[in-house]
Amino acid sequence: MTTKDKSDNDSAEYLQLKAASAKKIGKLSVGSIHYQILSDKAKVNLFLRVTGNDGGGYFSQELVSMQEIERCLKSRSGADPFPSKVLMDVFVGRSANNAGFLAAILRAEGILSAAPDTETQHVFTGDMVKFKKACLAEPGTPIVISSAKPEKSIPAQIAVPEAEHTEDRKTLKITKKPS
Repeated sequence: MTTKDKSDNDSAEYLQLKAASAKKIGKLSVGSIHYQILSDKAKVNLFLRVTGNDGGGYFSQELVSMQEIERCLKSRSGADPFPSKVLMDVFVGRSANNAGFLAAILRAEGILSAAPDTETQHVFTGDMVKFKKACLAEPGTPIVISSAKPEKSIPAQIAVPEAEHTEDRKTLKITKKPS
């Protein structure tokens, strides 16, 4: 096996503690977001991962640390409502859908609720300690997850021109392959 082959096949073992679906929260959204709650093998760290989207649209399948989510939520002042985009900081991938999908998951898990005056914003209402304890109490099923870079998760029908992969660019132009 060459070094390149080995890096392409890098993977890690986790425990899948829960696989579930959450109703999308956008006004015009239909369908659900599918997700997993995972832990490391030692059952110390928790992660969330979006695994599917019924209605289409891009998202990142990366593991998002509950520790990072908690840090992000704690940075909010008191009970002030906040938009989903606040959650973008916990992702490496930059899909515009990531934060909204994560907010839908956190609402489904009882960590966030709709803000009283606007359904497009959220308030932190859950007990993070209780949530983490309940998740880590689950027996879990071993699962292997590839550590492929986010650009490898782009669907096959989309071509990313090599010329667009320059280090000094902040955006990535994606064009569709001819059918």
